[in-house]
Amino acid sequence: MKKYYTLKVGEKSYNMRLTAGAIMSIEKKLGRPLFTALEHIQENMVETITTILWGALQPMNAGFTMEKAVELFDDYIDEGHSIEELMQEINALFEISGFFKRGQE
Repeated sequence: MKKYYTLKVGEKSYNMRLTAGAIMSIEKKLGRPLFTALEHIQENMVETITTILWGALQPMNAGFTMEKAVELFDDYIDEGHSIEELMQEINALFEISGFFKRGQE
């Protein structure tokens, strides 16, 4: 069973995984626990999403910067996707990373 999620944007594929280290980095950058940030995502949606992307990319794409994560977010939206679709991708990332079982959210 694969333990990473692949996000496809344009011609590129990005493997992402939420490891303990990635989660700690996300929480440090957001200044609060990850699930608290998700519960209050409407308050700071773009920063929360781009920070999750940034952190989840670290384990398999060392050195991926926050600036690149913001650009990735913009590229995804520019392809005609919605923020709602990106959140579905992030939910799949959480599922693959073991946060909840398939079919639970």
